[in-house]
Amino acid sequence: MKLVAIVRAPAHADEAARALADAAGLTLAEARMRLAPEPPALVARLEPDKADALVKALRQASLAALAVDAHFPTDRDRTIVRSCSWDHRGVTFTSRAGDSMVVSWGEVVAILRGVRASRCQVEQVEKAKRLSVGTAVVTGGLKMTRTSTKTVRSSEESTEQVILLFARDGGAAVLTEGEVEFSCLGPSMQPSSTGNMVELARRLRDGAKGAFYDERLLRLGRRPLPFLAGGESRSQTKTATVTRTDTSSSLDVLAEVIRQALVLGLLL
Repeated sequence: MKLVAIVRAPAHADEAARALADAAGLTLAEARMRLAPEPPALVARLEPDKADALVKALRQASLAALAVDAHFPTDRDRTIVRSCSWDHRGVTFTSRAGDSMVVSWGEVVAILRGVRASRCQVEQVEKAKRLSVGTAVVTGGLKMTRTSTKTVRSSEESTEQVILLFARDGGAAVLTEGEVEFSCLGPSMQPSSTGNMVELARRLRDGAKGAFYDERLLRLGRRPLPFLAGGESRSQTKTATVTRTDTSSSLDVLAEVIRQALVLGLLL
């Protein structure tokens, strides 16, 4: 399967919606809905030949479209950075296992900042018995209480900042807020992890001046995407429903869309 994405906002929204509706066999309302999110945005999940045909039709309508494999790269395919060092020539990333990835500044294609979120939402049905004069009168004192039911909702969210760096040879490194050692920043180390991630991104950006830099995934990485499996799970008992959402896959696929868009010249 392939995921079809639009990587730039269309110049004419109505014309773009009509082009997508005609090419994908959608109603105009469905096409508008799929084009509504900020790009890069997924608009379809199709068999490879149908996905390629849709991309061709959308490009003929002057839309910046591409298709990526549904088995997109994740952290398993990247160097997960534990520590890093840099000089005027480039940057060296070292993983927890001790493996190194060395990239010269001129070979850095893109630096992306993002956030991935994990949410847990709970709906709990609570029953309570209260003394009820009305019930007692109606039942002649046989029943003195009334049972009431209410639904209590609660939610928790945790987020993790990430920096993704893509090299010209296809290599990729990921610096995650919970894994990287900020001591590499030396005197510039900040009192908060957020400040340190900002400083790391600045250092990398200053070194790789010719690389594409993007912060959209700080917003877009938080949202669950359509057409992706495994991003949400739900469990239920007689009294509670627990819904867990993880946007890691959303961030990964959007990062791959941006990388391929750069290779194809769709963002230049």
